[in-house]
Amino acid sequence: MFFLAYHLHWSYNDLLMLDSAERRAYVDLLIEQIERENAQVEAARRR
Repeated sequence: MFFLAYHLHWSYNDLLMLDSAERRAYVDLLIEQIERENAQVEAARRR
């Protein structure tokens, strides 16, 4: 849950209110976004 709280600035209590499937969906979306951003940074470095 730290991963979501850190990146989305949500409280621990807000995260606990979500069911585990919903939390997992948010984690998956966040991972995808971070991977896209990292790929963009890497592409920019290679230029």
